[in-house]
Amino acid sequence: MKMTTLLAGVLFASGVIATAQEKAPTPVAEVGFNYSYARVNPGGALSSFNQSGGSGYVAYNINRVVGVVADLGAYHNGSISNIQSGSTTFSYLFGPRFNWRMSRVTPYVQVLVGGARLSSTYDPASATAPVGSSQNVFAAALGGGVDIALTQHIAVKPIQLEYFLTQAPSSTANLNYAQNNLRYSAGVVFRFGAK
Repeated sequence: MKMTTLLAGVLFASGVIATAQEKAPTPVAEVGFNYSYARVNPGGALSSFNQSGGSGYVAYNINRVVGVVADLGAYHNGSISNIQSGSTTFSYLFGPRFNWRMSRVTPYVQVLVGGARLSSTYDPASATAPVGSSQNVFAAALGGGVDIALTQHIAVKPIQLEYFLTQAPSSTANLNYAQNNLRYSAGVVFRFGAK
């Protein structure tokens, strides 16, 4: 009886380990659409604020582990500290993604660099009535997330969390011009092809 129980336990454990190590096919390309929330920390005397929006990306997988990503996102906030600002950030980022592909779950990390277009209907440097201002600045996003496959071609992304850096000159005492922001995204991923 003990030997039968031990043998059944070993077979069960072997099945669990084999299932956990089962490899899913690597998609050739992935297209994702996300809701994105950004916590913007402008630095200096300006207070932090939230922006909501969306992002989309295209990823080409070179192999099972390495892929390249192009990510476009737009985030907006109507007011900052009860001042109507119409603040909008449009980001365009590119870089490598490193995947750890399991049977249904794919954790990943990525390093994206590029730029951001910062626009506002309020210019803090202006003493006149609110005037629109915009500028293109350096931006980077470093972080990672998890995709969970529903089918071979559709996955959900419950979390993607990134340090989101923008470097915009400011009239405040933020001398290094770095805005140390946080970006959270969640969405759906469509997968094409198989390697």
